[in-house]
Amino acid sequence: MTARHPKRQRLQRWLDTGGPRRVSNHIEQCVHCQEVLDELSALDEGLVADLQAATTPPADLRERTHGGVDVRLRNEAAFGSFLDLFTIGWDFTRAILDPELTDGDEPHDDDATADHIDGGAR
Repeated sequence: MTARHPKRQRLQRWLDTGGPRRVSNHIEQCVHCQEVLDELSALDEGLVADLQAATTPPADLRERTHGGVDVRLRNEAAFGSFLDLFTIGWDFTRAILDPELTDGDEPHDDDATADHIDGGAR
């Protein structure tokens, strides 16, 4: 072990970049430099508390999430029912206005129908 230790700035650069190898070799053997690195890499207690507060979900997150999902599902179900009623009304209106149209059938030509019924013998 050498009596000469890297300066704090050099140790900080080593923490940031991992080099050079010569500093790494010294740190592996030097208890003093290991302690300095521990100090440099230790987080302030206030910073740790702030980080925990920022990353900890609120206590009521589960209830709010489930409540929001329930409300959305109810709204989608209500909207789906409304669309079903609208579709029934639309189908009813189409049937009244053009009774020849049935579930998705296109209007047909009466001559083509007669050919089909007579077997095309016209």
